[in-house]
Amino acid sequence: MAFTVKLATYDDLKACDAVERETMGDYVYLQDAWHYFNSLDGGLVCVYDGDKMIGIGRFTVLPDGTGWLETLRVIPSYHRQGAGRKIYEMYMELAKKFNCPSVAMFTGLTNVASSGLAEVFGLRTVMKHKGWHLTNLEGGNPHGFKHVNWQRAVELIMPLKEQYNNYFTFNRTFHHVNEANAKQFAIEGKVFEDKESGSFIVCGGRFQHNVALHIAMMGGDLDKCIDFAINYAKAQGIEKVSCTFALDNPQLEEALKARGFAPESSTIITKEVVF
Repeated sequence: MAFTVKLATYDDLKACDAVERETMGDYVYLQDAWHYFNSLDGGLVCVYDGDKMIGIGRFTVLPDGTGWLETLRVIPSYHRQGAGRKIYEMYMELAKKFNCPSVAMFTGLTNVASSGLAEVFGLRTVMKHKGWHLTNLEGGNPHGFKHVNWQRAVELIMPLKEQYNNYFTFNRTFHHVNEANAKQFAIEGKVFEDKESGSFIVCGGRFQHNVALHIAMMGGDLDKCIDFAINYAKAQGIEKVSCTFALDNPQLEEALKARGFAPESSTIITKEVVF
């Protein structure tokens, strides 16, 4: 079919939201994240059948300059007709426009259609992850955790690059562990250190901050870090703490289990292409 694409403007919000709701049911966030997305380099791609919007997909430039593909939704009646491919073609044009050294996305391990489409454009599976969640936020203690500046954030984060398999995650957005991202997280107030226990935590969120507090990385005394995260979430009225990380991090997995975190039933995969 002869689909057309364009980048969304504010006037398209209602139609984009309708596509997301028809595609995702109750799992929607575009309206909440609209102004956040528009503050970043990239664009929301809209695909049309004539005058009818039938699909959307967001291309975001992350703090380190890499591209992130997210919010891909195509109305079910238009699946497997080429709409997703049109969105990906625009994704790749945007990657060139913003000189992104790589582009990545995530999908479910069993989502063959999503994974296959990404592979058409060169993305290959680089890591498997699982999400863990805690909704019974009992206890919690701020300990001595304080915000750190970006220089200290880099010093704390970079030694854990291998342990975290080169990724840390907010709102299921997989960031490379590097100095550029560490610096930005500190600037956003997401890096905290407890000097007395020699511990630190990277936590917060990209959007929908009231839904969950996301733990992206912890070092030192993990129990104290989790204590802080629970206290920090409760202080903001947040009812869930989440943590998504690579499957082969047994130390972190055991720490979360010990505090009552429950794993998601499904595994997700990160796919990436380096230009």
